[in-house]
Amino acid sequence: MLLLDAVPITSCHECVATLTLPLALFLILAETAAGGIATVAYLRLAGGLTMGFLKFIAVTYAILGILAFLVVLAAPPGSYHRLLAVNQPAANALVVVMGCFVLALIVNAVVTLRGSGPSAASSAVTLMASVLLLAVLVAAFWPLAGSTLDGAGIALMVVASAAVLGAATTGMLLGHWYLVTPALTNRPLLHAIGVLLISLVLQAVVVPLTLGGVGRGSGSLTHALSLSPVLSVLWALGSVVLPLVAAGLALATCRLRSFMSTTGLLYLAMIAILPGQLLGQLLFFVAASA
Repeated sequence: MLLLDAVPITSCHECVATLTLPLALFLILAETAAGGIATVAYLRLAGGLTMGFLKFIAVTYAILGILAFLVVLAAPPGSYHRLLAVNQPAANALVVVMGCFVLALIVNAVVTLRGSGPSAASSAVTLMASVLLLAVLVAAFWPLAGSTLDGAGIALMVVASAAVLGAATTGMLLGHWYLVTPALTNRPLLHAIGVLLISLVLQAVVVPLTLGGVGRGSGSLTHALSLSPVLSVLWALGSVVLPLVAAGLALATCRLRSFMSTTGLLYLAMIAILPGQLLGQLLFFVAASA
């Protein structure tokens, strides 16, 4: 268990970013699994997903969920109370909620592998568990907001981050199925890229506005971004500029059914998004602790 109580806390922003790195990693893994499950559920409604892909993606998100659970066990969010004014009951509950989500993911993966696909019951339970996880994440960080409006911004940040990570991961993995069976309809991949683009734009607007409403510098966007200019610039490149360009080009190539190009572009988007999202989480923690 991470013992932050034994660590002297300073006002150094680099120290805050370093100490909260395990928490940021947990959020990335948990939001990817939760957002991915929601994205797959949406794409199933659109149709066109193969049974092989559904089995593969169920196992993939179960593994990501297990990794997130191991990280949160090693560094419980409640242990960060000296750095961040988190909602202690909700932060402590995240370990249990993540455990329940992992259990749902494993059951869904087993049912999907042993049957002819995910059952309606296992899919519904897993989706509800992912929504519960995101809700508890919002509750845990809600006290960091300077107002109710800023609290809503934190909620949108969590949802947008999950949507970006889930859509990017699902879309990139789905692209490989077209390389093997190019005759498949491109409808689900187009939907996944569309979700990614919308989520990236939403995140680009919500994150800067929310950062100005957390911590003691509430209301000052310039103050929040100037706390760590390096993190701010790298976040903008990794979470906004580069993935938007790559995803926009992927949408165009997917419409032309150039699936090899689409998959390569989604790879590029993922390469930028993963560190970009991680840096965005650290930037949020720095602003909240300032």
